[in-house]
Amino acid sequence: MIKFKGGGIAPGVSRAVEIETDNHLPDEVEVVVIGGGFIGCSTALNLAERGVSVALCEKGAIAGEASGRAAGLVEYEHLSPIKMELIARSMELWREMPERVNADIGYTGPGLVTLYKDEKPALAAKQWIDSMQGITAMQARMLAANEINSIDPALGSDWHSALYQPNGAAIEPRLAAPAIASRAQEKGAKLIQNCAVRTIERQAGKIHSVITEQGEIKTSNVVIAGGTWSSSLAAQLDLKLPQLMIFAEMISVEPLSDGPAIAGMTPAGYFRPQTDGGYSFGTAAGVIPITPSILKNLRDLMSMPTDVDQEILPALSLSTFLREMKANRKQAADSLSIYEQHRILQPEFVGNTSSAMVEGMREYIPAFADVKIRERYTGSLFASMDNLGVISSVKSIPGLYLGTGLLYGLTTGAATGEALADMITGKKTRIDVSPYRYERFIDGSKFEFHP
Repeated sequence: MIKFKGGGIAPGVSRAVEIETDNHLPDEVEVVVIGGGFIGCSTALNLAERGVSVALCEKGAIAGEASGRAAGLVEYEHLSPIKMELIARSMELWREMPERVNADIGYTGPGLVTLYKDEKPALAAKQWIDSMQGITAMQARMLAANEINSIDPALGSDWHSALYQPNGAAIEPRLAAPAIASRAQEKGAKLIQNCAVRTIERQAGKIHSVITEQGEIKTSNVVIAGGTWSSSLAAQLDLKLPQLMIFAEMISVEPLSDGPAIAGMTPAGYFRPQTDGGYSFGTAAGVIPITPSILKNLRDLMSMPTDVDQEILPALSLSTFLREMKANRKQAADSLSIYEQHRILQPEFVGNTSSAMVEGMREYIPAFADVKIRERYTGSLFASMDNLGVISSVKSIPGLYLGTGLLYGLTTGAATGEALADMITGKKTRIDVSPYRYERFIDGSKFEFHP
């Protein structure tokens, strides 16, 4: 079934806290990072801490798009073993992050719980746990009904069982990326917001500079960490970088005095404590806008497994379809770019899933029975077509690096930024990044979907 609502884009407004921007464009730096989300900010911080001169260019506001609207959960339930080394390292870095950036990022944890009402989902969780034995970072375990109350009494008692991730956590997306960017700035990084990179220039095949709406920055290294816009930037360099978008709806409710201290999931969706005592609610349901990239990769996408535990349907919006078509065309460095026309990408809100989600939360968690909604908002996720992501240099363009397409961008963002900084500075990466190599899209590698 194709939806004809829910795939459109509305005028965008950032939800993230505002931070200071640098007013002057540097003439030259060692690295330019394009994109001010979790990955871009983490990359800039890691480079600045090592004394590397770096400029981060963000076309809108830091964390204005996906990274400021994320679920905010650091978790790995039902994910593929291939992703666990990256997740394990990222979890370590997130635990250290509040002290590292000397700021409140809304870190809640460690600990994350998924609650089950009946045996079927619990059995699937148990089978997944059994299949993951011996895998790095795998600490998840099942809880019997009588154990749930000891984790957090506010969760209630009418549960069949639960999956508990003792190393899981929650983070406030509105705070996290801005705090990381601010710390990078303190360490010497140049942070330029409302500054779209129009083109990436080469000389003798190598990275030479970027042309922004404010002028040119000479550099020998560029990191594309532009989220859903990464494919468009790659297309300007004749690179194939297939990604898809997922649009989801979320709710923020007013503070409670007796709500759960832990973050988690119910059959209705997830809940996460916010720094002021309120809660963020979200769900795995959403829509995938049909775009030219979807149609080009339809055969591979049709080979994806059909048992993914998410209610996601395709949606058709002509404006969204045409936006990507326009974004992937070659753009002149001296003309207004599509990035400047879409400073902040914000999916339209149509109420497809939010009302049922709130009613479910009221039913499942006693403390949520009388919650009052204070905000309804949307967010966009993005993923490489094989749902693995890209953390990679590009062999055909020396000096170009990609950090994009990771559906669990918050969970993995801290370690992705560290890995990119390692590659740029010639240091051995803390994790094996070979599964995330860019060249798998062009070297004839078999398409494989990774949950």
